[in-house]
Amino acid sequence: MDERRTRLAPEERRRAARDLGERLFDLRELREVAARRGCLAGFIAVRAEIDPADAIREARRRGVRLALPRVADDRQPRLRFHLATNSELTAGRFGIPEPANDLPEVEAAEIDVMLVPGLAFDPSGRRVGFGGGYYDEWLGQARGQRPRVIGLAYDFQVVERCPVDAHDQGVDCVVTDARVLRPPDVRETPEGQGPR
Repeated sequence: MDERRTRLAPEERRRAARDLGERLFDLRELREVAARRGCLAGFIAVRAEIDPADAIREARRRGVRLALPRVADDRQPRLRFHLATNSELTAGRFGIPEPANDLPEVEAAEIDVMLVPGLAFDPSGRRVGFGGGYYDEWLGQARGQRPRVIGLAYDFQVVERCPVDAHDQGVDCVVTDARVLRPPDVRETPEGQGPR
């Protein structure tokens, strides 16, 4: 998957990011966060990941607070989220732009929706990441305070079934440049008011 993403032409990546952004803001979860000016945890795309930057800019325009991840070796979980703007980012441990340690940290209970990258997703909400376990660890420790988790991918990254281990954390839905997939146990109510 990593190689296939890397082979995408720049125009294909831009088109996919545009289409992804439109689908994200059609989601009930994003509309609700924007309506109450809640908190969205996003990420900065690297290694040819589908780029959520358009959606993040739109969220900010609508008054949503943005939290971005930072890798910290000093505490568990190793992934921390801080309120930030792109101008406040510096290269982190893996060369990925991340917020500085002194920016306000956001706890799990404050995050309404979290956008997560991955190498592959399946229709049941399973996710294969890059192998570091950072998101799995954070989500596993969030437990009852876990936000709604939305996996972002190019449509070709959706596979029939992802291999998972006991510690792997799934997503509540997957948004690609072509569609939105919700696991079978997450259904819209007739009024569109949330899962049942």
